[in-house]
Amino acid sequence: MRTTKTITLLAVLAFVQILFVQCSANNSETTSTNEAATTAVASPASTPLCSIKIAYVDYDSLLVNYNFAQEIQKEIIRKEMSINNIIEEERKSLQEEAAAFERKVQNNVFATQERAQAEYEKIMKKDQELLQRGQAMIAELENERNLKYAELTKSINDHIQEYNINAKYDFILTKMGGNMLYANEALDITKDVVKGLNEKYNSEKK
Repeated sequence: MRTTKTITLLAVLAFVQILFVQCSANNSETTSTNEAATTAVASPASTPLCSIKIAYVDYDSLLVNYNFAQEIQKEIIRKEMSINNIIEEERKSLQEEAAAFERKVQNNVFATQERAQAEYEKIMKKDQELLQRGQAMIAELENERNLKYAELTKSINDHIQEYNINAKYDFILTKMGGNMLYANEALDITKDVVKGLNEKYNSEKK
């Protein structure tokens, strides 16, 4: 998924670079005659190429400053810690039970081998159940995480669409980690996008 996004982004950037090169070439062209000047003005390719509007959003910065993203992150971390604490407490209790069983075996507390075997199997069953319960809790949290991040992504994409109604950019790119070798900071609209996202999110919470 990440590789596909990177390839797509590189393709877009390459396309944009070509447009800029062609635009620069059109702007630097000198005409020697009125006929040549008329031809240049009438060229159907020159105007669209030079009027393209591009901006980008720093996605890492957006996630740090978008209130909804931060609340999701805090909630997921809180639930992860809760699961870990529950599993750790039950694991500790089971270890104590296993240690007690070992002491009974060493002290010949069990009257028969069958009773010792039954006690051992009981502890092993608890261990297996604890493992399965932990896996189920983690899987449930992972599913919740995916749903929350899908909701987060949708909220960002929807807002970008609304934002661009007035901004009217032809391209709004995503800067994430090191997927851009260079980006002119004058094209960075992250702060405006985050401001709008937070205003909408805070309004919906009230």
